[in-house]
Parts: sequence; structure tokens; C-alpha cells
Amino acid sequence: MFSNLIKFFNKISIKIILLYSLTLLISLLISFFMVYSFFELYLENKTKEELIEKAKAYKILFKQEGINGLKNQITKEAEIIKSVELFFKIYDKKGDVILNTNTGIRTRDLVINLENYGKLKPDTYTLATIEYFDVIIYKLSNKYILVIGKSKLDNNKLLNRLMEIFYVSGIIVFFLSLTGGIIITNSITKKIKNISNTAKDITSSMKLDKRVAITGSKDELDDLALLINDLLDRIETLIRTLKETTESIAHDLKTPITRIRSSAENLLMKGNLSNDCGNLLIYIIEETDSLTQMIEDLLTISKLESGTFQLQKEKINLSKIVKKIYNLFKDYAQTKKIDIILDIQENIYIYGNEKYISRAIANLLDNAIKFNKENGYVKINLLENEKEVVLKIEDSGIGIPQEKIDKIFEKFYRVDESRGVYAGSGLGLSLVKAILTQHDAKIEVFSEENVGTTFIITFPKITNL
Repeated sequence: MFSNLIKFFNKISIKIILLYSLTLLISLLISFFMVYSFFELYLENKTKEELIEKAKAYKILFKQEGINGLKNQITKEAEIIKSVELFFKIYDKKGDVILNTNTGIRTRDLVINLENYGKLKPDTYTLATIEYFDVIIYKLSNKYILVIGKSKLDNNKLLNRLMEIFYVSGIIVFFLSLTGGIIITNSITKKIKNISNTAKDITSSMKLDKRVAITGSKDELDDLALLINDLLDRIETLIRTLKETTESIAHDLKTPITRIRSSAENLLMKGNLSNDCGNLLIYIIEETDSLTQMIEDLLTISKLESGTFQLQKEKINLSKIVKKIYNLFKDYAQTKKIDIILDIQENIYIYGNEKYISRAIANLLDNAIKFNKENGYVKINLLENEKEVVLKIEDSGIGIPQEKIDKIFEKFYRVDESRGVYAGSGLGLSLVKAILTQHDAKIEVFSEENVGTTFIITFPKITNL
């Protein structure tokens, strides 16, 4: 489950959507922080300005009508306003409160330490924050100090409302960004999938005639599609040229080789030849046959690997094919004193080409006998499980050095020519690999020198035939 989750988040479309949404969300957060900070500062400055203007207006009234006139005016205004968020206090020089409006629970116990503001000169003021109030302390004269306080609750309500608006708008914007990201991403990934699907079609069908569709948007992905199509054109031309050249060379080689073989046969049939001459002619015939077979194998491998050739496949009985090959090789194995042990399940079917599958299995069995020891054995095991079909060919032969196992499927590679036992063109296992690749089969090799070698072939199980 965890691996599936990682795979899901590794998709380009998901990465683009998340990146787009997160970028928009972070931008929204930064923007909100800036707006919130600006609005908070604005409200704070506005409150202070209101307090200063109100205090200055009361200062003028104090000069005109004295302390009693100021008290009467403040009392009247307090009764009219009836706001629990605004209070007025007037202190005398002893620190006693001679006027206190709005003695509700919020201001009743509010303590203002006038000693901290005792150095204020008449007609001067200071601004402070006491608990949750913005306060102006205005020294009307040496005898009286006016205190006006306004609660921060109104401002906080506005800020909280702004926060609520942000939450709602943030959620809306986030989901809109997800929707927009999905739409934008789909338009991009659709083109990428188109390119990917074309590549998959070419890989599965081994045909180079398919091309990436051009949307006409003339964007970078269209440019990429044009480049890929141009590259496919060049590859198709190159492979066709190589195929034609290879076939021409092979055909040109077959003709002189056939002539050499015919000449050697004609000379051998005339008789009156010395033993050395006869043996030499037989050797020439065998070598020309080997060379002809090498050319045929090389052409077959090139055809299978070229990407221009698709095997005709059908439902085939692999059990019967293995039995047939066993019957072909059992006499040959007896001449080399090698036992072939057969252990196969009946009626195991795969989807493939009987001719080429037979050739691949025959090559492996031929090698198992050829490179075996006297009185050795070859075990052929074929079984079908819930997921796959497994063919195992095990021998008691001379084995393959561990450091050379990875190279045995390379063309013309011989494990150790100096030992003399590894005769052949070096194309047999390359051909086996090419055939099995065409059948979506996997081949594994396990070997130990002087103990033996085991080839395990795994075929896909038929599920829809």
C-alpha cells in the first residue's frame, strides 16, 4: 500500500497539481498575512487618532467651561452612547477618581497607575495599552488628568471576521486551484500520454509505422512530438536500409558458399582421392554447412531484434512440443551415454509461434547434451502454476564460470574457446534470447563449473484464450 502511495505521488500529473495548488495556497497565505497586518495596523492607528481628537476636544471644553462643565458634557455623552467599549475617567492631583463612566464589569476593576504618568506636563498626553483597552492619558492641568479608553474588542471582531472570510475564501480558492490544476494538468499529461502510448504501441507491436499525433497547439509538446516523429522516420529508414543490406550480403554470401560446397561434393564423388584429400573435402562440406547455418541464424536474430518483424502467434501445446523435441534428441543423447529425464505436465498451453519456440528449446537441449559429461543426465521439467508456465532444463555438464554467465547471450560469444569443447558459432543462445523476448518470456541461468547448468524459462500464462 505504501509503495502504491509513493507511485501515485510520483506521477507527473499529481506533482503538477500539488505544486500548482501549494503555490497558490502559499501566495494566498502571504497575501492574507500582508492584508491582515495592514488592516490591524490601520485599525490601531485609527483608534489612536480618534482618542487623540476626542481628548483634544475635551481639553478645549475644559479651558472654556472648567472641570464641572467637562464632567457634565462627558456624562451626557456617556449616557447617549451607552457603549461598554468606551470609558472616561478623570483623576485629581491626589489620584482620586472624580468621574468614572461605564462602570461595567469590563472597566470596574481596571487599574491605571498614574505614577507612571506623573511626569506629564499640562496639555500633553501619552498613549498606552492597558489590558484589552487602547488608552489615552491626557494631562488637562496640574490638578486633573483625563483618561479615555476604547476596547480592542470591536477591532478584534473585525479582524476575526476577516479571518473567517479568509478561511472560507481560502478553502474555496484551494479547491478551485485543484480543479484548475487538474484541468491544466490533464491538457498537458494528455499530450504526454499520447507520446507514451505511441511508444508503447511501437514496443508491443514492433512496428515503426506509428507516429505521435500532432494537436496543432504549436507548444513545446507539439515540438517534441514532431521531433519524435522525425526520429522515428529516420530509425525506420535506417532499419529498413540495414535489413535490406544484411539480406543482400547474406544472399551474396550464400551463393559462393553453395558453389564451394557443390564443388567439394563433386570432387568427393569422383573417387580416386587420397584419404587426406577426401577428409579435407568432407571438412570443407561440414564447414560450409556450418557457415550457411550461421548466416541463417544471424539473419533470424537480426529479423527478430529489428523491430520490423512480428511473429505470428497462436495457442500452442507446449507439452507436445517438448515431447516432440525429446523424441528427436533421445537417440543422439544415447550415443553420448546421457540420460534425458522427462517430467512434464500434460496439455500446458502458451501463446506463441510453434516453429520458433521449438527451435529455442532444441538449441538449449542440444547444448545440454553437447556440453555434458559421459554418463551424465539432462532433466526437462515443465509445469504450470497460478501465475506462469515454467520450463526448466538442467544438465550435469561442464558448467559456465560465474563471471561469464551474463555474457553468454551476446552474439558470437564463446565461453572458453581454448578448452575446445565450446564448438559452435556463438549464435545459439543469442537466437534463444531473441525468440523468448518476442514471446514476452524470461530466461534465467544458474551454473557451476564441473557441476552443471540450469536454464529456467518463464512464459506468461494464457488468461484470455
